[in-house]
Amino acid sequence: MIQDYGALIDDLQKQLEALQISIAPQSQPTPKIVKDWQRSLDDIQQFFQSKIINTNLEITPQNLSLQVEIDKQLKMLKVDLSMLQTSRSQATWQKRHQQACDRFTLLERYFQMH
Repeated sequence: MIQDYGALIDDLQKQLEALQISIAPQSQPTPKIVKDWQRSLDDIQQFFQSKIINTNLEITPQNLSLQVEIDKQLKMLKVDLSMLQTSRSQATWQKRHQQACDRFTLLERYFQMH
């Protein structure tokens, strides 16, 4: 079962990396594109909840702690994207965009701990 868990975590990480690749280079306010990002994040959260959290996989206490942190960061990323979508000025957009990018960096560190 642990091997299956590792494969699921790898898949989750790949999905997040794909989203990060689409978000990182965008430096201009584009609320329409943010909606696409939000849909992708919703899919990622659904995958995380249905395939990793709500399963009978055996996981270590450390991995359980990491799951809690990943779940929290995914929820915070959703808030970041919502705030990004409502940004109207370039300065606000850049600040919110940087917050979302920082969130991806933190998530990447959590995946390295698995």
